[in-house]
Amino acid sequence: MKYPSIDKDNYPLGFLFIKGGEQPDIVQGKTGTTTYTTHARQMALFQKEALVQEGEKGNRWRLSSDEGKHLSGTDLAPFPLGFFNAALHGELTGRIRQFAKRDNIIIDKIDMEVSNFYYMTGSFVKGDAAGHAEPPLIEISITADTSAEKINTIISDALTASPFIYGYRNELHSRFSLFINGTQKTLSNLPNCPIDAAADPFMIYQTTPAPVSDAKFMDDIIRKTGEELEGEITKAPTGTTTKIIRNIYGESHSTGDASTVIADTVLGLPGMTRFEIGSDEGGNSAPSGLSHMCAGVSFCFLTQLHRYIEHQKFSISGMRLTQTVDFEVSEENGAQIGKMAAVDTHLYMNGDASEEEYERLLELSARSCYLHATLAKPLEPKVEISLNGNAIS
Repeated sequence: MKYPSIDKDNYPLGFLFIKGGEQPDIVQGKTGTTTYTTHARQMALFQKEALVQEGEKGNRWRLSSDEGKHLSGTDLAPFPLGFFNAALHGELTGRIRQFAKRDNIIIDKIDMEVSNFYYMTGSFVKGDAAGHAEPPLIEISITADTSAEKINTIISDALTASPFIYGYRNELHSRFSLFINGTQKTLSNLPNCPIDAAADPFMIYQTTPAPVSDAKFMDDIIRKTGEELEGEITKAPTGTTTKIIRNIYGESHSTGDASTVIADTVLGLPGMTRFEIGSDEGGNSAPSGLSHMCAGVSFCFLTQLHRYIEHQKFSISGMRLTQTVDFEVSEENGAQIGKMAAVDTHLYMNGDASEEEYERLLELSARSCYLHATLAKPLEPKVEISLNGNAIS
C-alpha cells in the first residue's frame, strides 16, 4: 500500500482545519469535564497525521509527526515523544499563569526545561520489546517581584490542577478495540474499550484536511529549526540484551502575560534535529498542551505498529486509529484538582493476516509504546524551582 507524504499539499506541519468555539473550560483555568478525540493515520514511512478535536465543540487541529534518520524516517516533522515533552511545557506554563493571575502576582518570565527518560528492553525481531518510562525532571525558573512562598504555592497548585500531571502520578491502563477489514474483534489479552464501536477515521475524513481561511492561527505551530545535535547519526538497533536509552529534552521561554508557549524539543542522540512546537493555553491560536499530549500518544503507538509490521513481516496495512481521553478539573475545599482517565484506542487495520496476527500486533505494540508505559505506571515528577536565579524548591 502506498501512503501519501505529510508534505504532499505543501501545508504547514500544524494548522487549524475546523474552527470551533473556545477551548474547553479546563484549559481556561475553570472547572469542568471534556473529552479530547484524536484521529490518526499512518502515512509515508514513519510519517503520521493526527487530527485532534478539543472537546465536543472545540477547534480541530492537524498535527504531523515523523521519526529521525536513526529509524530511517524522513525527519520532516517532530518525533512522537517530542509532542509529549512540548505538551507538558504548554499545560504547566498555562496553569502557572492562571494561578498567578488569581493571586494578583505579576510574573515577568517563565523559563522551563523538561527532561523525559525512557528505555526499551527486548527485541522487535523476537517480539518481546517493551517500553519503559521513568519520572520526568521539570525545572522551572520564575522571574517575578514576589516571595518564594507565593511562587511555590502557585506551582504546587498548578501541578495539582493539571490533568496531565495526574496522568503521570496515577496508574492508567489503556483500553483497546480492534477492527479488522471493518469488522470488530473482541480482544483476549488486552483490556477492551467499554464502547462497542467507534468511528473509523477514513469514514469521517474523506477529504484531505486543509487550513481554514476564515480564522487566524499561530504561524509555525510546528517548526523544524534546522539545528542538530553534534555527532553522527547511528541507526537504532532492533533489540538489546540491556537497555536502549531514549532521553528527550525540551526548553521554553515565555512571558507571564501571554497565552502561548513554544517548546524547543530534541531526542538526546547524536545528529538529532531540534523542533519547535507551539501551544496556546486558553486561546485559539494554537492547540492546547493536552492536544499535543493526545497526539503524542497516538503517534508513538503508530510508530510501534509500523516497526512490528516491518520486523514481523505481517501482511497488514491501512493503520489508523480513533483515540479518546477524558479530562476533568474539579474543585475540592477551594483547590482545583485535575484528573484524566485511561486512554481508549480504537485501531483499524486492513490486510490478509490472520486474526491472531492482528491481535498479536496490537498487543506487541501496546507493550512497546513508551507513552502507554508512561501512563500505566505511577511516576512522580521531580520538580525544581528557582526564583530570580535562586533555588527555592
